[in-house]
Amino acid sequence: MTASRLHRWSPALRRALMKVRPEYFGWSSAERERYGVAIPEEDYERLCQALLQELWNRKIRSPKAAARAASGLRLDEQHRWNEIVLPLTGIGDDCFFLNEGFATGKSILDFPTLLAYDESDFHFQEEARRKDDSTYQGEAYRGSLYLAWARLFVGAQFTYATLSMAAGYILCALEEAASELIQELIPHRYVPGKNHGKVEGKCYRWDQRLDAGGQEALLDELQHRTWVYTHERYENLLTQWDRHGKGGAYLIDVSEPPEKNIHFVFSDTRALGAVRFRFFMKDCRAIERPLDEPNRAVEQEKAKVIGFVRKEHDELQRTFDPSVVRLRKRRKILVHKDAFDDLE
Repeated sequence: MTASRLHRWSPALRRALMKVRPEYFGWSSAERERYGVAIPEEDYERLCQALLQELWNRKIRSPKAAARAASGLRLDEQHRWNEIVLPLTGIGDDCFFLNEGFATGKSILDFPTLLAYDESDFHFQEEARRKDDSTYQGEAYRGSLYLAWARLFVGAQFTYATLSMAAGYILCALEEAASELIQELIPHRYVPGKNHGKVEGKCYRWDQRLDAGGQEALLDELQHRTWVYTHERYENLLTQWDRHGKGGAYLIDVSEPPEKNIHFVFSDTRALGAVRFRFFMKDCRAIERPLDEPNRAVEQEKAKVIGFVRKEHDELQRTFDPSVVRLRKRRKILVHKDAFDDLE
């Protein structure tokens, strides 16, 4: 283990891993890294058992029960837990950990750059869309990173990260602005429907309906039109930003104390190709660009979507016939009964 990584290990993590896998400290750097990104289930359960005792003196006899307890930590405890284990589970200079799913047998080690990961994930998602919809024609790859979660050290500071393309970052701002305006124009809230909470097998029915004081149909139409607009803008922005080829990264501090949070926004696929997971912060800093670029784009697009929503709302008030119901696919949502434990 290199000195640059060793100083990030807390005594608690070292002692816990010595109980679980003492030979770890004699392995090569590559062996330790492969272990950290895919810890065997039995080892992970025992590690949870050891760490819970090290950190909070919680003695749990069963490793499986310890793993369950670790997954149900309070928010402040979960924050400390994430920081403690990151030097083991993360890779590279910053102990970078991508909190996203990988295909069976794959890990972050199979993707040297952000581009390699994102392009692979894009093609996987495209294939899933084709299987779901035989008429789907597919899209060209222009970067698809959108609100991916990660954890890393920025210097000595444990940090939560969100990773997005510039188009996705702007889309979030558009959707938020549109949602706030629609709420202002047509006040509404979700209330339980008649089937909400009904048991179906091992699941609960999730049935929430909109209450808009009698304007539910108008609201539904306005939301649908707005969704179409924002989706089209997102597709156009993906193309525009990729054609501009700025090759830049924007590091936007979105921290809410006591946590440190950074939204890493990438202008285009060229920027993704310049960022290696092992040297994430170093590479992002090397291509960092001024924040006024995405900020200006956000303000321009927010002005457009606000104008669009107001115009559509005015038109619907004049022309909308609530007796004409559009046929739209409604999905039944079922939530596994154990999922509520995680929400708690």
